[in-house]
Amino acid sequence: MLKNVKIEKHKILMFNFVTFYYRKSIKYMKRDNDFVKAKIISIGDELLIGQVVNTNASWLGNKLTTNGIEVISTLTIGDGEKDIVDALDACSDVEIIVMTGGLGPTADDITKPTLCRYFNTELEFCQDAYDNIMSIFTLRGYQMSERNKGQAYIPKACRYIPNRYGTAPCMWFEKGRSVYISMPGVPFEMKNVFEQEILPMLLSHFKVTPYINKVVMTTGVGESFLADKIKDWEDALPEFLSLAYLPQHGMVRLRLEGRHPNRDFLQKTIDNEIDKLTKIIGEHIFGYDDTPIAEAVLNKLKAAGATLSSAESCTGGTIAKMITEIPGSSEAFKGTVVSYATSVKEEVLGVSHEDVMRYTVVSRQVAEQMATGVRALLKTDYAVATTGVAGPGGATEENPVGTVWIAVAGPDGVISKKYNFGKDRGNNIERAAITALEMVRNSI
Repeated sequence: MLKNVKIEKHKILMFNFVTFYYRKSIKYMKRDNDFVKAKIISIGDELLIGQVVNTNASWLGNKLTTNGIEVISTLTIGDGEKDIVDALDACSDVEIIVMTGGLGPTADDITKPTLCRYFNTELEFCQDAYDNIMSIFTLRGYQMSERNKGQAYIPKACRYIPNRYGTAPCMWFEKGRSVYISMPGVPFEMKNVFEQEILPMLLSHFKVTPYINKVVMTTGVGESFLADKIKDWEDALPEFLSLAYLPQHGMVRLRLEGRHPNRDFLQKTIDNEIDKLTKIIGEHIFGYDDTPIAEAVLNKLKAAGATLSSAESCTGGTIAKMITEIPGSSEAFKGTVVSYATSVKEEVLGVSHEDVMRYTVVSRQVAEQMATGVRALLKTDYAVATTGVAGPGGATEENPVGTVWIAVAGPDGVISKKYNFGKDRGNNIERAAITALEMVRNSI
C-alpha cells in the first residue's frame, strides 16, 4: 500500500513538473522580448513608383522568419536622406534592421553618407573593399574608375562585410541592442551575400527561438466553409501555434506555424496537428508546402500509370502551361489543343456543329465532346476540356461573363460541371484552369 502511495506521489510530481514546464514555455512564447525581431527597409524611388517590384523584401522576410527571426514590418522609402533617417528612427525598437539599396557609385546613392551622419562617424578608405572591387573589375576585364574606387570608402564605425558578387559594400553597425545591416539592392548580390555572410553572423550574434511552419494546400472548398469545418480543431491548437488562411484563385492555403525553444517538440506538435487536420479535410488537401496543383495531378497520373491531354478554349493553354512548368511532366502529359475558334472545336476535336448551333459553344454538350475528342485524338487515359466566357465581352443572358463549363473524360466516362468565376478575365482564366486540374485529380 505504501509502495502504491509513493508511486502516485511520483506521478503527481512528474505531472506538476511537466505542467509547469509546458505553462512556462507558453509564457515564454507570449513575451515579446523572447523573440529576436527584425524590420526591413527597402531604399529606392524606383520601388515607390512601381518601376521595379520589391522582391527583396519578400525574400528577406522568408529567410529571416524561417531562421527564427520575427519580421515585424517592412518599409519602402525613397532615396532622400530624411527618408532614410526617419526609417532608421522608426526601426530602432527591434534587434535587427536590414536595409537594401542606395549603395551604388552614382550621385543619387546617398545611403553611406547618411549612415555616417546617423552613426556620427565618417567615411574612410577600406583596403579589403578596394581589393574586392579590383578583383571583380579584373575578372570582368574592365578598368576601375575613380567613381568605383569611391565605393571602397565606408563608414569608420561599421564592420565591413565582403560582397563577392558586386562592387557595393555591405556594412554592419551596432547601436545599443540593435544591429543595422546595409546591403546592395541588386537581388542577385543581396541574396548571395545575405545567405553566405550575413545570416550566419546574425545567428551567431543572437539567440533565436526556433520557428517552423507547414503549409497545407486545399481546393474544392471556400475559405468560410473551410473555417467552419476545422473550427473545433483550430480552437484546440496549443497556444504557441497559430493558423493563417491564405486564399487565392481556386484554392486556400493553410499555414500552421509556431515558435518554441524546443525545436523537436515544436516539430512533433505540428506534425501531430497536421495529422488531425488531414483526417478532417483530407478530401480537399492536394499537397503541402506550396505544391502546385499541377504537380499533384502529375503525381497521381504517374502513380496510376496514366496519361492526360487537354482541350482548352477560354483558358487558352493555361492548363498545359501549368502542367509543363513541372519537370518530368512529359511522362504523363501528352499535349493540348487550344481550340479557341469554333471551327477548331468542330474540325479538330469532332464537336458536333448541330450541337454548337443548338446549345452554343459554352455548354455541357460542347465541353464533353471536346474532352472525348482530344482524348481520342491524343490517345490518353484522361482528358480535360474548358469552354466559357472569360470576358469582358461575349456574354449572353444564358452565359454571363465568368461562365465556364469544364469536362473530364476518362476510362469510366465523362463528367462535367458548370461554374461562374466572376467578371475579371484574368481571374476567370486562372480559376478555371485550377478547377479543371482539381476535377482531373479527383477523377484519377
